[in-house]
Amino acid sequence: MNIKPGRDQFFKLRQSRPRIPILGEERAPSLDPAHLYQCWFKNKPDSFLFESGQGQHNSSARYSIMGASNGQRTVANFPHKESSENGASSSSENELQKILDRMSSDQNVGALDYVNHFWGGWVGYLAYETGRIFENLPLKNAGEPNVPDVYFVQADRVIIYDHSTQILKYIIAAPTEKENQFQLCIDEINDFWKWFHEEFRNQPASASDENFYPDESSKISSLKSNLTQSEYEKIVNRAKTYIAEGDIYQANLAQRFQGDYPGDHFDLFLKLRGLNPSPFSGYLEFDDFAIVSSSPERLFRVDGSDLESRPIAGTRPRGATPEADQKLSSELFLSAKEKAEHLMLVDLERNDLGRVCRFGTVEVTEFMSLEQYSHVSHIVSNVKGLLKPQTTAADILKALFPGGTITGCPKIRCMEIIDELEPHRRGPYSGSFGYIGFGPYMDFNIVIRTILVKNGKAYFHVGAGIVADSIPEKEYQETLDKAAAMMQVLTSTG
Repeated sequence: MNIKPGRDQFFKLRQSRPRIPILGEERAPSLDPAHLYQCWFKNKPDSFLFESGQGQHNSSARYSIMGASNGQRTVANFPHKESSENGASSSSENELQKILDRMSSDQNVGALDYVNHFWGGWVGYLAYETGRIFENLPLKNAGEPNVPDVYFVQADRVIIYDHSTQILKYIIAAPTEKENQFQLCIDEINDFWKWFHEEFRNQPASASDENFYPDESSKISSLKSNLTQSEYEKIVNRAKTYIAEGDIYQANLAQRFQGDYPGDHFDLFLKLRGLNPSPFSGYLEFDDFAIVSSSPERLFRVDGSDLESRPIAGTRPRGATPEADQKLSSELFLSAKEKAEHLMLVDLERNDLGRVCRFGTVEVTEFMSLEQYSHVSHIVSNVKGLLKPQTTAADILKALFPGGTITGCPKIRCMEIIDELEPHRRGPYSGSFGYIGFGPYMDFNIVIRTILVKNGKAYFHVGAGIVADSIPEKEYQETLDKAAAMMQVLTSTG
């Protein structure tokens, strides 16, 4: 096992930093991060696994990250703006700003040569409605399922698996005020690796033993949408009227499915990631609910002064044969509607990045690539820029959240129309989960292809982008295509 930094480097860094990452690393070929999470973190309160479902083949998804709260958390509900931090309640019109400023203030300045990625910080999610606070828009009253709009925990111990190098790291974000802190951390790191070697000595480090497989005996009893097909088509036509009148260019409209789910939350995640592995998927287990995600979309990533976003717009179902699949993919790229919609949303992302990036640095580094998942194919682009000096996490979230691909263009007017046309609050759907690091690292996905589980019920949304020439029946079908993987894992028995 290799430990970083050395004692001398630690004490040198200690003079200028409130926290220093100390890590023990070792190669762990073919490790399944979900298996390690289940062994080490499952059933621990406020734990998480951010899973790179295509990490070995997708440079945008290199690391899988897991951890649990150190006891500090920040939870908020809007529009009442009541929040609690470790049991202490407060109320303020600027509560969201305070929360983000507090998490931003924990960031250290500058990277370290021995750890060039996330090594601890604040982990959690922002519900879609949080964006309405940024823009000072009215909110619907909360409804079922009633979950917080903001939920973050502080994680100062994280485990990271690098799919590219197959190196596993146990990292402690060590405070520097104690003289004996370095040795305490070394002892803890050694204890973890002793446990790891004993735990996996007689079993593979992958999900191959039968006890690790999900319990297939439980399934959802039924699935019901909050909109019938005719009701969904009606709101599509209403959005088209707004487009014809010049209010908007495009809007994303969603329907929500729900049903009773008696099964284990993590088993559901295992089934979903097995059926539909995705680069920005994850599992978050909180007090009385869980978020189970196979998201393919990144909202933004920060690495030092680099900021990038990876918008998805344009969808076709996968074909039953290679020939049919190729035909559908070609149809996707030949569709004038899909290409125009994608270009419009890439321009929206360029504009959003331009709010926090240095003038002239925003560029499209990848344009209209094809990404394929178990049930759908997407058109994807990548937009990058260099952050302005002194830009905070709060500044970035205000500029980019929520993602334009799940609101529409222009964003604020579309958010008003979504609020008018959709019957329920979205909650975590089309919000984001991710992390604000102690170091100069942030990464947030867009919460799509995601199931929320609470009180024995499962909920998920699926949406479609509506433009002037949208055909309501086809837009409805697109939502079903996107729902297919989630429907399958919730209703299958084997």
